[in-house]
Amino acid sequence: MEPINRRRDTLLRLVAIPVAATIVSHVVFGRRFPFQPGYHFPLPYFLTVATVMLCCWEVNFRLFHWLDRRIPFYEGTHRRLRWQIGLGGSLTLLTFSLVFPSAIRIYTGQWPAPALILTGTVVCTTLATLINGAYVGRYLVRLLQTPKNAPAPVATETAIPFPAGPARLLIDAGNRTLYLLPDEIAYFYLTNGLVLLLKTDGQQIVTAYDALTRISPQLPESTFFQLNRQIIAHRSAITSLQDDTNRKLQVALRPALHKDHNTEPVTISRYRSADLKKWLASPVTA
Repeated sequence: MEPINRRRDTLLRLVAIPVAATIVSHVVFGRRFPFQPGYHFPLPYFLTVATVMLCCWEVNFRLFHWLDRRIPFYEGTHRRLRWQIGLGGSLTLLTFSLVFPSAIRIYTGQWPAPALILTGTVVCTTLATLINGAYVGRYLVRLLQTPKNAPAPVATETAIPFPAGPARLLIDAGNRTLYLLPDEIAYFYLTNGLVLLLKTDGQQIVTAYDALTRISPQLPESTFFQLNRQIIAHRSAITSLQDDTNRKLQVALRPALHKDHNTEPVTISRYRSADLKKWLASPVTA
């Protein structure tokens, strides 16, 4: 469910960093171009810019996902933006102040002059703004797309005309009440203050709940597991587990939120991964 995972981020770096380093090393630092006499590729400045970009990018990447676990956009957009800008800017400048002079010293053999440090600071701030803006924009687009794919409750569907009973779950869907067997539910998904119910047949229903804590108490613990702050999934909806970096897990859920996808990818933090594996290995109780 993350807007940018490690694989896509790595591919983006492989393209963006060399291109940006080539442009910056020519335009900002070398100030000589291939069509000019006596041109030489500014390799020391290219390596310096690439190193600084890589370090600042990694710091911002880790900061984004650290904040994503603690202050998700869907729980407080303005508060998250303030933290993102404040911490992102501070850590980027700190990283630059440590990496840039060291990289210049390593690649050119000399410590940078004050004017060069000032120029680098402006470039670094610009790049950090672009990186943070790309992450935040991608995340917000993902959040805005999901409600559009979630259909409104169908007016012709009526509540099942029999009592819930011990095996059924009573789901408040606003102007109607649903009585569903646990096996009819794939997972609950929280987005923008709304809890969506995704049935095993792919139908999406907007419930009357605004938090997962309002539905979780009535869910059987042996059948449903809260994967993260956004999703509570039925055991049968989990189709595969794959180890990810930093002891995280990549979980595939079926059906997917989007009709053109076979499964829905979900990232499980390392703190929840062990509990999830233990839960999957435990027997299902009646």
